[in-house]
Amino acid sequence: MPKANVLIIETTYGRPHFRFGDPDETIELIARWCRRALDSRVTPVLLCHALGKTEEVMLQLAQYGFAFALEKRCAPCARQYAMAGRSLPDWIELNGEPVADRVVIAPPVGKDDIRRLGRYRTALISGWAKDPEFARLFGADATFDLSDHCDFDELMDVVERSGADQVYTVHGYTEDFARSLRKRGIRAWALEANEQLALAL
Repeated sequence: MPKANVLIIETTYGRPHFRFGDPDETIELIARWCRRALDSRVTPVLLCHALGKTEEVMLQLAQYGFAFALEKRCAPCARQYAMAGRSLPDWIELNGEPVADRVVIAPPVGKDDIRRLGRYRTALISGWAKDPEFARLFGADATFDLSDHCDFDELMDVVERSGADQVYTVHGYTEDFARSLRKRGIRAWALEANEQLALAL
């Protein structure tokens, strides 16, 4: 990692309780959860972001022999992924009808088509699974803490490895993380929303 005098770091999971499990073990737990649902003739529905997380979960779960059905907001990203020359496991787009023997993937807000599936169970796939309030908000039957963001310990590791003596935190638990850094003797400040610039690119 390059050294820095000043570090600006995104702190989505900047509180100590955001400590994620081993990703490979988490994928195995998700696979078992999906298999149990399918064996019970219940459709497993994984709630995760359409861009990135959907494709990651599909690729990781494919080794367990699953086929997939994607909610309409996940399908365009999967198509773009394929157009970029990356192959994805077998999938179809949900069309409002029940599906058999497939793992359904939908964004956390995409439950309209899900309600038409008949018998189903939902699992939230997110770092936010570590926050019981957040999981309850989405009414998930299960939660798995798989994330493409750094957890609290990884954020601390980035700061330490950078060697920065000034740290600015943005997005998420900015003040909490800055406070944790100050307790370790690192000069840190939280940039509030009105201090952050939105750049039109």
